[in-house]
Amino acid sequence: MANQKTATKPLAGLRVLDFTHAAAGPFASMFLADLGAEVIKIEKPKGGDGSRNMGVPMAMLGPKDSDYYVSLNRNKRNIVIDLGQPEGVALARELVPQCDIVLENFRPDVMGRLGLGFDDLKALRPGLVYASISAFGSTGPWATRPANDIIMQSVSGLMGITGEVGGGPVRIGAPISDYTSGLFMLSGVLAALFARDQHPEGQHVQVAMLDASLNLMCNYITSTATLGVKVQRMGRGHAQIVPYQAFLCLDGEYLMIGAFTRGFWQSLCRALGHEEWITDPKYATNPARLANRAELIGKLEAIFATKTRDEWSEIITRADVPNSPVYELHDAVHSEQVVHNGSLMTVGKGEQAVKVARNPIRVQAWGEDRAEPVRAMGADTRQVLRELLGKDDAAIEALVATNVVGTNQSSHD
Repeated sequence: MANQKTATKPLAGLRVLDFTHAAAGPFASMFLADLGAEVIKIEKPKGGDGSRNMGVPMAMLGPKDSDYYVSLNRNKRNIVIDLGQPEGVALARELVPQCDIVLENFRPDVMGRLGLGFDDLKALRPGLVYASISAFGSTGPWATRPANDIIMQSVSGLMGITGEVGGGPVRIGAPISDYTSGLFMLSGVLAALFARDQHPEGQHVQVAMLDASLNLMCNYITSTATLGVKVQRMGRGHAQIVPYQAFLCLDGEYLMIGAFTRGFWQSLCRALGHEEWITDPKYATNPARLANRAELIGKLEAIFATKTRDEWSEIITRADVPNSPVYELHDAVHSEQVVHNGSLMTVGKGEQAVKVARNPIRVQAWGEDRAEPVRAMGADTRQVLRELLGKDDAAIEALVATNVVGTNQSSHD
């Protein structure tokens, strides 16, 4: 059995030059860092990563740290380079040969215009894995449009299938297009690393947020794109499965029921005292229940309104049918299973300790999760320039003096 304190993370020894900002890219680079890669995050001098100013300020960490930023940037080193200056671009190019992976999520024309595109950098580092997240793709009529998560949710159809019956489209509460794009980027990078020996010329991994968002609806897309089926908004329900939704109980709380197989449906019927529904031609199969949705859901709503959520949960759990309370987030993070799983972890110490979502990938041989708190802007600039590029103090101070790079004076060099 591997010693957890000395176990080697699977990506140890790999170095990432991370130009990403906001959410999609940093989500991917955070997991690369969790898995052992050395991630060097580059921020611009003025304001840094825009997510530092999103969300709730975390005053205990400093004036430029929000919960949004903190949640996405653990385990990363931080340097400040002004890519608006030719000297800053030249410095970034100097760092590339020392890195295995380059990540970026600017509009498609930005990195190439700076001389930092894949074609510019692949000659500097044989076998380079260069990963790009764009909104709509690298080419096409919308390629250079500005966009973000809410634009992706709206244009992909995600919002279009979300909302109450007969109501308008509703944004999914989490920035799901951002995070899904980041996970696809992570998958692409890991696959490219696996295939690196076969591609000495380097590889350009590209993920369009539009494509990633569409993939989240693959169960609907086949009939929609092939047969022209229009997916209706179903609120707490599901357009393809009945019953697969939340029901209001006697105490005003909701219980989610997921009877998505014939067996679960039959067990639910018995638990509710309506075994006759098992053979009723209107309810016996899922297509029949879809055709008679309104009638069946009305009956189920009346039944669930007769007992409290906990009472029904106990009954239905005994019947081994998928069910759960519908938690608000502030309740979900304290549920007994979340606590048991250790789904959250603490980064930082003392007054600067904060809770973040823990990497859900667990492999005992890799040892304990890394939990280094976010770094101040420029905290590692001097160290990185010394260690990777061999620059002496005079050269570094010259770069600082001309604002090509930025440092954090309180950091420990």
